Amino acid sequence: MDLFVTCSKTLEPLLAQELGALGYPQSSTGYCGVNVPDVDFEAVYRINYLSRLATRVLVPLTKFRCFDAKSLYQAVGRVDWEVYISSGKTIAIDANVHHPNLRNSLFAAQVAKDAICDQLRARFGWRPEVDVKNPNVQLNLYINGDLGLLSFDTSGVSLTKRGYRKETTEAPMQENLAAALLMIADFKETDILCDPCCGSGTLLTEAAMIASRTAPGFLRTRWGFMNLPQFSNEKWLKVKAQADSERIELPKNRIFGADISKQAIYACKVNFRAAGFHHAIEVVQSDVREYTPPAPPSMVITNPPYGMRLDDVDQLCPLYRALGDFMKQKTAKPAKGFVLTGSPELAKEVGLATTRRHVVNNGGLEARLLEFDLY
Repeated sequence: MDLFVTCSKTLEPLLAQELGALGYPQSSTGYCGVNVPDVDFEAVYRINYLSRLATRVLVPLTKFRCFDAKSLYQAVGRVDWEVYISSGKTIAIDANVHHPNLRNSLFAAQVAKDAICDQLRARFGWRPEVDVKNPNVQLNLYINGDLGLLSFDTSGVSLTKRGYRKETTEAPMQENLAAALLMIADFKETDILCDPCCGSGTLLTEAAMIASRTAPGFLRTRWGFMNLPQFSNEKWLKVKAQADSERIELPKNRIFGADISKQAIYACKVNFRAAGFHHAIEVVQSDVREYTPPAPPSMVITNPPYGMRLDDVDQLCPLYRALGDFMKQKTAKPAKGFVLTGSPELAKEVGLATTRRHVVNNGGLEARLLEFDLY
Protein backbone atom coordinates (compact mmCIF):
# COMPACT_ATOMS: atom_id res chain seq x y z
CA MET A 1 0.00 0.00 0.00
CA ASP A 2 0.96 3.66 -0.22
CA LEU A 3 1.22 6.02 2.74
CA PHE A 4 1.17 9.78 3.09
CA VAL A 5 3.14 10.99 6.10
CA THR A 6 2.22 14.53 7.09
CA CYS A 7 4.48 17.14 8.66
CA SER A 8 4.68 20.87 9.25
CA LYS A 9 5.29 23.11 6.27
CA THR A 10 9.02 23.46 5.37
CA LEU A 11 9.89 20.12 7.01
CA GLU A 12 9.08 17.96 3.96
CA PRO A 13 12.71 17.49 2.75
CA LEU A 14 13.88 16.67 6.27
CA LEU A 15 11.07 14.17 6.72
CA ALA A 16 11.91 12.49 3.41
CA GLN A 17 15.52 12.24 4.59
CA GLU A 18 14.44 10.74 7.90
CA LEU A 19 12.13 8.22 6.22
CA GLY A 20 14.97 7.22 3.91
CA ALA A 21 17.11 6.50 6.96
CA LEU A 22 14.27 4.39 8.40
CA GLY A 23 14.34 2.20 5.29
CA TYR A 24 12.00 3.96 2.87
CA PRO A 25 14.31 5.58 0.30
CA GLN A 26 11.62 5.88 -2.39
CA SER A 27 9.80 8.56 -0.39
CA SER A 28 9.00 11.77 -2.26
CA THR A 29 7.98 15.15 -0.92
CA GLY A 30 4.49 16.57 -1.31
CA TYR A 31 2.69 19.53 0.24
CA CYS A 32 3.03 19.32 4.04
CA GLY A 33 4.06 15.70 3.84
CA VAL A 34 5.87 12.87 2.13
CA ASN A 35 4.56 10.06 -0.10
CA VAL A 36 5.80 6.60 0.83
CA PRO A 37 4.90 4.17 -1.99
CA ASP A 38 4.47 0.42 -2.08
CA VAL A 39 5.15 -0.57 1.53
CA ASP A 40 3.82 -3.37 3.74
CA PHE A 41 1.84 -2.82 6.93
CA GLU A 42 4.96 -2.95 9.10
CA ALA A 43 5.82 0.49 7.72
CA VAL A 44 2.75 1.87 9.50
CA TYR A 45 4.11 0.63 12.84
CA ARG A 46 7.69 1.73 12.19
CA ILE A 47 6.98 5.22 10.93
CA ASN A 48 4.44 5.98 13.66
CA TYR A 49 6.82 4.77 16.36
CA LEU A 50 10.15 6.02 15.03
CA SER A 51 9.58 9.24 13.06
CA ARG A 52 10.54 12.31 15.07
CA LEU A 53 9.30 14.74 12.41
CA ALA A 54 5.98 13.28 11.25
CA THR A 55 2.60 14.57 12.40
CA ARG A 56 0.37 11.78 11.09
CA VAL A 57 0.64 8.61 9.01
CA LEU A 58 -2.29 8.33 6.59
CA VAL A 59 -3.49 5.27 4.62
CA PRO A 60 -5.55 6.42 1.60
CA LEU A 61 -8.95 4.67 1.43
CA THR A 62 -10.40 6.29 -1.69
CA LYS A 63 -9.41 8.86 -4.28
CA PHE A 64 -12.24 10.52 -6.18
CA ARG A 65 -13.37 13.42 -8.34
CA CYS A 66 -15.23 15.95 -6.26
CA PHE A 67 -17.49 18.50 -7.94
CA ASP A 68 -19.91 19.30 -5.14
CA ALA A 69 -21.39 17.99 -1.89
CA LYS A 70 -23.35 15.30 -3.74
CA SER A 71 -20.28 13.78 -5.42
CA LEU A 72 -18.42 13.91 -2.08
CA TYR A 73 -21.30 12.08 -0.36
CA GLN A 74 -21.41 9.43 -3.08
CA ALA A 75 -17.64 8.84 -3.07
CA VAL A 76 -17.49 8.38 0.70
CA GLY A 77 -20.55 6.11 0.55
CA ARG A 78 -18.77 3.72 -1.82
CA VAL A 79 -16.29 2.70 0.88
CA ASP A 80 -17.31 -0.43 2.82
CA TRP A 81 -17.30 1.16 6.27
CA GLU A 82 -18.14 -2.06 8.11
CA VAL A 83 -14.51 -3.07 7.52
CA TYR A 84 -13.19 -0.10 9.50
CA ILE A 85 -15.94 0.86 11.97
CA SER A 86 -17.73 -1.59 14.25
CA SER A 87 -20.72 -1.01 16.50
CA GLY A 88 -19.92 1.17 19.51
CA LYS A 89 -16.86 2.78 17.90
CA THR A 90 -16.56 6.56 17.64
CA ILE A 91 -15.26 8.56 14.67
CA ALA A 92 -13.86 11.97 13.82
CA ILE A 93 -12.94 13.55 10.50
CA ASP A 94 -10.24 16.17 9.98
CA ALA A 95 -10.80 18.07 6.74
CA ASN A 96 -8.69 20.40 4.62
CA VAL A 97 -10.78 21.63 1.70
CA HIS A 98 -10.14 24.13 -1.09
CA HIS A 99 -13.19 23.93 -3.37
CA PRO A 100 -15.55 26.57 -4.86
CA ASN A 101 -18.72 24.55 -4.20
CA LEU A 102 -17.98 23.37 -0.66
CA ARG A 103 -18.47 26.18 1.81
CA ASN A 104 -15.69 25.23 4.21
CA SER A 105 -13.80 22.29 5.65
CA LEU A 106 -16.28 21.75 8.50
CA PHE A 107 -19.15 21.47 6.02
CA ALA A 108 -17.22 18.95 3.91
CA ALA A 109 -16.43 16.88 7.02
CA GLN A 110 -20.13 16.91 7.92
CA VAL A 111 -21.07 15.63 4.45
CA ALA A 112 -18.51 12.80 4.73
CA LYS A 113 -19.72 11.92 8.22
CA ASP A 114 -23.34 11.78 7.00
CA ALA A 115 -22.35 9.40 4.19
CA ILE A 116 -20.64 7.04 6.66
CA CYS A 117 -23.46 7.13 9.21
CA ASP A 118 -26.21 6.74 6.59
CA GLN A 119 -24.52 3.66 5.10
CA LEU A 120 -24.05 1.90 8.43
CA ARG A 121 -27.55 2.77 9.67
CA ALA A 122 -29.14 1.54 6.44
CA ARG A 123 -27.23 -1.75 6.48
CA PHE A 124 -27.04 -2.57 10.20
CA GLY A 125 -29.38 -0.24 12.06
CA TRP A 126 -26.73 1.62 14.03
CA ARG A 127 -24.51 4.64 13.44
CA PRO A 128 -21.20 5.66 15.02
CA GLU A 129 -21.03 8.58 17.39
CA VAL A 130 -18.67 11.49 16.77
CA ASP A 131 -15.88 12.13 19.29
CA VAL A 132 -13.57 14.88 18.12
CA LYS A 133 -11.24 14.62 21.14
CA ASN A 134 -10.56 10.90 21.45
CA PRO A 135 -12.14 8.89 18.62
CA ASN A 136 -11.58 5.20 17.93
CA VAL A 137 -11.36 5.89 14.20
CA GLN A 138 -9.75 9.10 12.95
CA LEU A 139 -10.23 9.94 9.25
CA ASN A 140 -8.62 12.62 7.13
CA LEU A 141 -10.37 14.33 4.20
CA TYR A 142 -8.35 16.38 1.71
CA ILE A 143 -9.95 18.14 -1.27
CA ASN A 144 -8.10 20.45 -3.61
CA GLY A 145 -10.05 21.57 -6.66
CA ASP A 146 -11.95 18.59 -8.06
CA LEU A 147 -9.60 15.98 -6.56
CA GLY A 148 -10.47 14.37 -3.25
CA LEU A 149 -8.70 11.93 -0.96
CA LEU A 150 -10.11 10.23 2.12
CA SER A 151 -7.58 8.50 4.38
CA PHE A 152 -7.47 6.47 7.57
CA ASP A 153 -5.33 8.22 10.17
CA THR A 154 -3.17 5.45 11.62
CA SER A 155 -1.67 7.76 14.25
CA GLY A 156 -4.83 8.82 16.05
CA VAL A 157 -3.51 11.49 18.39
CA SER A 158 -0.95 13.66 16.59
CA LEU A 159 2.57 12.21 16.68
CA THR A 160 3.80 15.56 18.03
CA LYS A 161 2.24 14.59 21.37
CA ARG A 162 4.99 12.36 22.75
CA GLY A 163 3.43 12.01 26.19
CA TYR A 164 6.05 13.75 28.34
CA ARG A 165 4.69 17.32 28.28
CA LYS A 166 2.83 17.54 31.57
CA GLU A 167 3.60 21.20 32.29
CA THR A 168 4.12 24.02 29.85
CA THR A 169 4.96 27.70 29.47
CA GLU A 170 3.66 30.38 27.14
CA ALA A 171 4.00 29.50 23.42
CA PRO A 172 5.80 26.15 23.85
CA MET A 173 7.68 24.71 20.88
CA GLN A 174 6.07 21.73 19.19
CA GLU A 175 7.99 18.52 19.78
CA ASN A 176 8.54 17.63 16.13
CA LEU A 177 9.84 21.14 15.38
CA ALA A 178 12.37 20.76 18.21
CA ALA A 179 13.45 17.43 16.71
CA ALA A 180 13.72 19.08 13.28
CA LEU A 181 15.94 21.85 14.64
CA LEU A 182 18.22 19.26 16.21
CA MET A 183 18.34 17.39 12.90
CA ILE A 184 19.23 20.61 11.06
CA ALA A 185 21.93 21.24 13.67
CA ASP A 186 23.25 17.70 13.06
CA PHE A 187 23.05 16.94 16.78
CA LYS A 188 24.84 13.72 17.74
CA GLU A 189 24.63 11.68 20.93
CA THR A 190 28.24 12.58 21.70
CA ASP A 191 27.56 16.35 21.62
CA ILE A 192 27.42 18.38 24.81
CA LEU A 193 24.29 20.50 24.36
CA CYS A 194 23.03 23.56 26.19
CA ASP A 195 19.84 25.62 25.89
CA PRO A 196 20.25 28.82 27.97
CA CYS A 197 16.59 29.89 27.35
CA CYS A 198 15.06 26.46 27.72
CA GLY A 199 11.41 27.28 28.54
CA SER A 200 9.58 24.06 29.40
CA GLY A 201 12.49 21.98 28.07
CA THR A 202 11.24 20.67 24.73
CA LEU A 203 14.59 21.05 22.94
CA LEU A 204 16.40 19.43 25.86
CA THR A 205 13.95 16.52 26.06
CA GLU A 206 14.05 15.85 22.32
CA ALA A 207 17.87 15.96 22.44
CA ALA A 208 17.81 13.46 25.31
CA MET A 209 15.55 11.14 23.32
CA ILE A 210 17.90 11.29 20.34
CA ALA A 211 21.03 10.84 22.47
CA SER A 212 19.55 7.86 24.32
CA ARG A 213 18.12 6.38 21.08
CA THR A 214 14.65 6.49 22.60
CA ALA A 215 11.85 6.20 20.05
CA PRO A 216 9.62 9.30 19.97
CA GLY A 217 6.59 7.05 20.47
CA PHE A 218 8.07 5.29 23.51
CA LEU A 219 5.63 6.77 26.05
CA ARG A 220 2.48 6.34 23.95
CA THR A 221 0.09 3.45 24.47
CA ARG A 222 -2.68 4.13 21.94
CA TRP A 223 -2.48 4.35 18.16
CA GLY A 224 -5.00 4.70 15.37
CA PHE A 225 -3.61 1.66 13.54
CA MET A 226 -4.93 -0.57 16.32
CA ASN A 227 -8.41 -0.10 14.79
CA LEU A 228 -7.43 -1.21 11.29
CA PRO A 229 -8.41 -4.71 10.14
CA GLN A 230 -4.77 -5.45 9.19
CA PHE A 231 -3.54 -4.77 12.72
CA SER A 232 -1.50 -7.57 14.30
CA ASN A 233 -0.60 -7.03 17.95
CA GLU A 234 2.20 -9.60 17.65
CA LYS A 235 3.85 -7.82 14.72
CA TRP A 236 3.40 -4.41 16.34
CA LEU A 237 5.03 -5.54 19.58
CA LYS A 238 7.90 -7.03 17.59
CA VAL A 239 8.58 -3.67 15.91
CA LYS A 240 8.35 -1.87 19.26
CA ALA A 241 10.62 -4.36 21.04
CA GLN A 242 13.27 -4.10 18.33
CA ALA A 243 13.32 -0.30 18.59
CA ASP A 244 13.31 -0.31 22.39
CA SER A 245 16.22 -2.75 22.51
CA GLU A 246 18.45 -0.08 20.97
CA ARG A 247 17.99 2.40 23.83
CA ILE A 248 21.08 3.41 25.78
CA GLU A 249 21.52 5.25 29.06
CA LEU A 250 21.91 9.01 28.81
CA PRO A 251 25.15 10.12 30.53
CA LYS A 252 25.11 13.06 32.91
CA ASN A 253 26.64 16.43 32.00
CA ARG A 254 25.78 16.02 28.31
CA ILE A 255 22.52 18.00 28.17
CA PHE A 256 21.68 20.99 30.33
CA GLY A 257 19.99 24.37 30.28
CA ALA A 258 18.73 27.41 32.12
CA ASP A 259 15.83 29.82 32.10
CA ILE A 260 15.15 33.04 33.97
CA SER A 261 11.60 31.89 34.79
CA LYS A 262 10.97 29.85 37.93
CA GLN A 263 7.78 28.47 36.34
CA ALA A 264 9.75 27.30 33.29
CA ILE A 265 12.27 25.41 35.41
CA TYR A 266 9.45 23.75 37.35
CA ALA A 267 7.84 22.71 34.03
CA CYS A 268 11.17 21.33 32.83
CA LYS A 269 11.64 19.15 35.87
CA VAL A 270 8.10 17.76 35.67
CA ASN A 271 8.49 16.99 31.98
CA PHE A 272 11.95 15.44 32.38
CA ARG A 273 10.58 13.13 35.05
CA ALA A 274 7.70 12.10 32.79
CA ALA A 275 10.19 11.33 30.01
CA GLY A 276 12.53 9.46 32.36
CA PHE A 277 15.45 11.89 32.05
CA HIS A 278 15.21 13.75 35.38
CA HIS A 279 18.50 12.27 36.61
CA ALA A 280 20.44 13.11 33.46
CA ILE A 281 19.37 16.63 32.42
CA GLU A 282 20.41 19.54 34.61
CA VAL A 283 18.48 22.83 34.52
CA VAL A 284 18.79 25.88 36.74
CA GLN A 285 16.94 29.15 37.13
CA SER A 286 19.32 31.80 35.86
CA ASP A 287 19.60 34.84 33.62
CA VAL A 288 21.71 33.93 30.58
CA ARG A 289 24.12 36.75 31.50
CA GLU A 290 24.89 35.03 34.80
CA TYR A 291 24.67 31.40 33.74
CA THR A 292 27.74 29.17 33.57
CA PRO A 293 26.98 25.65 32.31
CA PRO A 294 28.45 22.66 34.18
CA ALA A 295 30.65 21.86 31.17
CA PRO A 296 31.55 23.92 28.09
CA PRO A 297 28.95 22.91 25.48
CA SER A 298 29.91 21.92 21.94
CA MET A 299 26.44 22.97 20.78
CA VAL A 300 24.15 25.77 21.91
CA ILE A 301 20.61 25.72 20.56
CA THR A 302 17.80 27.89 21.85
CA ASN A 303 14.43 29.43 21.07
CA PRO A 304 14.37 32.77 22.91
CA PRO A 305 11.29 35.00 22.86
CA TYR A 306 11.24 37.28 19.83
CA GLY A 307 8.13 39.40 20.38
CA MET A 308 5.51 40.51 17.90
CA ARG A 309 5.46 44.27 18.60
CA LEU A 310 8.11 46.92 18.17
CA ASP A 311 8.34 47.64 21.90
CA ASP A 312 8.82 43.90 22.54
CA VAL A 313 11.77 43.89 20.13
CA ASP A 314 13.35 46.86 21.89
CA GLN A 315 13.05 45.13 25.27
CA LEU A 316 14.55 41.88 23.94
CA CYS A 317 17.68 43.39 22.39
CA PRO A 318 19.77 42.92 25.58
CA LEU A 319 18.80 39.24 25.73
CA TYR A 320 20.04 38.60 22.18
CA ARG A 321 23.28 40.44 22.86
CA ALA A 322 23.72 38.30 25.98
CA LEU A 323 23.14 35.15 23.91
CA GLY A 324 25.91 36.22 21.53
CA ASP A 325 28.24 36.81 24.48
CA PHE A 326 27.29 33.46 26.01
CA MET A 327 28.16 31.58 22.81
CA LYS A 328 31.46 33.43 22.49
CA GLN A 329 32.53 33.03 26.10
CA LYS A 330 30.97 29.85 27.53
CA THR A 331 31.31 27.24 24.77
CA ALA A 332 34.00 24.72 23.94
CA LYS A 333 35.91 25.63 20.78
CA PRO A 334 35.19 24.82 18.07
CA ALA A 335 31.45 24.74 18.70
CA LYS A 336 28.16 25.37 16.98
CA GLY A 337 25.45 27.84 17.95
CA PHE A 338 21.82 27.98 16.82
CA VAL A 339 19.20 30.62 17.63
CA LEU A 340 15.60 30.39 16.40
CA THR A 341 13.95 33.76 15.85
CA GLY A 342 11.21 35.32 13.81
CA SER A 343 12.66 38.81 14.12
CA PRO A 344 15.29 40.04 11.60
CA GLU A 345 15.97 42.99 13.91
CA LEU A 346 16.79 40.79 16.89
CA ALA A 347 18.90 38.48 14.73
CA LYS A 348 21.31 41.37 14.20
CA GLU A 349 21.67 41.86 17.96
CA VAL A 350 23.40 38.50 18.47
CA GLY A 351 26.59 40.13 17.23
CA LEU A 352 28.00 37.05 15.49
CA ALA A 353 28.47 36.31 11.81
CA THR A 354 25.70 33.97 10.64
CA THR A 355 26.99 30.90 8.79
CA ARG A 356 23.57 29.84 7.51
CA ARG A 357 19.89 30.73 7.94
CA HIS A 358 17.39 27.86 7.88
CA VAL A 359 13.74 28.75 7.21
CA VAL A 360 11.21 26.89 9.38
CA ASN A 361 7.55 27.26 10.29
CA ASN A 362 6.99 27.85 13.99
CA GLY A 363 3.32 27.74 14.94
CA GLY A 364 2.25 29.15 11.58
CA LEU A 365 4.88 31.91 11.62
CA GLU A 366 7.95 31.93 9.41
CA ALA A 367 11.12 31.87 11.47
CA ARG A 368 14.86 31.50 10.91
CA LEU A 369 17.22 29.13 12.65
CA LEU A 370 20.45 31.13 12.70
CA GLU A 371 23.60 29.02 12.59
CA PHE A 372 26.92 30.23 13.98
CA ASP A 373 30.39 28.71 13.80
CA LEU A 374 32.13 29.37 17.13
CA TYR A 375 35.93 29.46 17.22
